[in-house]
Amino acid sequence: MHYKPADWLVRLTRLNPKTAWPWRHSVRLAIAVTLPMLVGLLTGEVEAAIMVSIGALLNSVKVQSDPYRTRFRNFLIIVPIAMSGFMLGALVAGHGLLTLALLVLVAILSGLISGYGAVYSTGAMQMLMLAVIAAAGDHAPSSIWIPALLFAGGAGFAALLLAIEALFDRHLPERTALAHLLHALAHLARAAAEPPEDKAGHALATPFEQQRRHVTDAMMKAYSGLLEARLRSEGSTPASDGRAAILSTTGMLFSALMAGGHAPDELAAAGHRLDGIATAVARGRGRPSGATAGGEGLAGILDHLVDEIWPDAEVSAPRAVPGKMIRKASPASARPGWHARLAQVGRLAPGRDVIITALRLALCLAIAFAAQIWLGGVRSYWIPLCVVIVLKPDFGSVFVRAVQRSIGTILGVAIGVVVLTFVPKGFWLLACMAGLCLVVPAAGLRGYAMQCTFLTPLVLILIDMTAPGTADFGPQRLVDTLIGSAIVLVFGYLIWPRDPAAQIQRAFAGAMAAAEAFFHAASTPPPADPAGVPSARSTDLAAMTTAYRSLSNVRTTLQRAIAEPPPASREAAAWFPAVVEAERLCDRITRLAERNLAGTVTLDPAAVEQRLAAFEALRASVGRPARQPGDPIPASADGDPALREVDFELARLSQLMQPAT
Repeated sequence: MHYKPADWLVRLTRLNPKTAWPWRHSVRLAIAVTLPMLVGLLTGEVEAAIMVSIGALLNSVKVQSDPYRTRFRNFLIIVPIAMSGFMLGALVAGHGLLTLALLVLVAILSGLISGYGAVYSTGAMQMLMLAVIAAAGDHAPSSIWIPALLFAGGAGFAALLLAIEALFDRHLPERTALAHLLHALAHLARAAAEPPEDKAGHALATPFEQQRRHVTDAMMKAYSGLLEARLRSEGSTPASDGRAAILSTTGMLFSALMAGGHAPDELAAAGHRLDGIATAVARGRGRPSGATAGGEGLAGILDHLVDEIWPDAEVSAPRAVPGKMIRKASPASARPGWHARLAQVGRLAPGRDVIITALRLALCLAIAFAAQIWLGGVRSYWIPLCVVIVLKPDFGSVFVRAVQRSIGTILGVAIGVVVLTFVPKGFWLLACMAGLCLVVPAAGLRGYAMQCTFLTPLVLILIDMTAPGTADFGPQRLVDTLIGSAIVLVFGYLIWPRDPAAQIQRAFAGAMAAAEAFFHAASTPPPADPAGVPSARSTDLAAMTTAYRSLSNVRTTLQRAIAEPPPASREAAAWFPAVVEAERLCDRITRLAERNLAGTVTLDPAAVEQRLAAFEALRASVGRPARQPGDPIPASADGDPALREVDFELARLSQLMQPAT
């Protein structure tokens, strides 16, 4: 009998699709890690060089697509938090059980800091890692700040290399995000040109819907990049207004594609032209040819888009682009009062989930320290270090990370043992470090296990640089990693009650609330004055973005849970049809919004109120989906024709939310 592995086990070991090699990031990481070690070897200060290299490694290993200013600002948040961890660990070192108790308190503090956002979570993880490392050493009170400064120096060196890269092309992240969005829109246009298959209505996701997901995901990334500067400023600037106009025009194009009614030849031409625009943006080229002055439909929107990206009065006079998302500076009187600021301060208090996660981290770390004391060995802080890295509250599934880290460490230790056996210490070993640094960023994009496969030998080589003689830490690191992962799996995952249904229900209910707000904006009568259409379009675009972002977050949660063993994987699989139907509902609302603004439909206010009541009833009935949707449900014959598509998807969702009989 042929054995077929469980779906969750297959997904656990599946790699992400291949992407372009992040060669800029690879070169920066190699220079940031190996150059301090080279200076340390030449000067005989290897211990100090390792702290510099660790600071550079921890702040350079992750591939990021945020704007450069955002990354520099993140350095200013992460590095001081991490430095405080080393100083706290050095202060509490050497006091036996008291040291362990104080480190557990540091773990609780780290968990609480993690609740304030992803950047603070990264700093909290580094803080706890350095606290564990520092507590294992012997530091004089007068020198505890020196390693922290060396670590900051390494992070500063990484930031300097990033600044040099930014000098050559400071708009690269924004251009990359926009190019990805334009390519996704091109694929969506081509998918819209192909006639749907007869069975598409029963498929989990049609080709058009799959491409629409790529567009909405790319749009979310483009929002964070293109509007970053605008969100920070108190007033309009030419650069921020230009980014906002580009984003608004891509939103118009997306709405037009979702509204349908375009000839296949027009869609194919739009897809071809979008690819050309995306290529020119990605490579930093000038305005591409192919503009059709006075074009209508998709061609007219693309003309506007080209004018937004490459404004040139001599080539094309500025066109009146509807829907520019340009916000005026808020007057001083519009600033929040003392009661609003007090409410913001109140939101800084950590929630229940954050506190539970912090206590879970502290428990696992205490058990790891107990295992460290019982096992002993050189550099045995690797066990609590493994716990810190795996048990992160916002870095994905604990189960998946623990298993993938174990798999990656086994392979990485094998690579490290081979390298340390056949390559002598010194400059040849440094060359191996540089080679591993070139591979780590691309490996991280393929998956966490592959990243650990190449990051583990890199760390082993760093440790070996300071070890006397020919000590081999590979086997001990492997045992420590397996012990740390087992502690996380048992005491950070298995013994805790898990209710994935409740978490998914809350996320899905929030997404349905966003869809309801989107429908309310889309069904609002358009302004009688044409001058008010841009503002109405901006409102629709903002509501649409929020709705699709909420559904994207739900889908990401499901994709993480589906790689876990039952019952989490079964629960996630049961929710996927409901998420697909909710996405289709948003697609229909997008089409309704475009037609409503164009004035091709007239919506009855009473009919709109009935649908809003249906949304509220649907949100109130959200529970675990009991079954797949059945046959298509006919819409009411006396319903508004413009609302029948929305009625159809609401009925299918209501059917999914019905309890099993």
